[in-house]
Amino acid sequence: MINQDTIINSFEEINLQDYAMPLICVYASPDDFKEMYVARLFDLDKPTHYLLMRPSLESIRKEIPDQFNHIPRTPQDDPKIVETWV
Repeated sequence: MINQDTIINSFEEINLQDYAMPLICVYASPDDFKEMYVARLFDLDKPTHYLLMRPSLESIRKEIPDQFNHIPRTPQDDPKIVETWV
């Protein structure tokens, strides 16, 4: 995983054009942030150190930028993954 996470308040803080293909992966209660929902920015399949935390899935979804599209989780995904946004 990432050595030093940077917790952001909004994805507007990040210049998404700096990434080849930005993805946002949403996790429910990951080991390092129990009882929280975490949205981590990825560049293709590589996690970045940027993440956003909220107490509910609905509050995470409100933070996803409009240009992203929802992708439901697949059986191959980590069990903590709720959904991905592309």
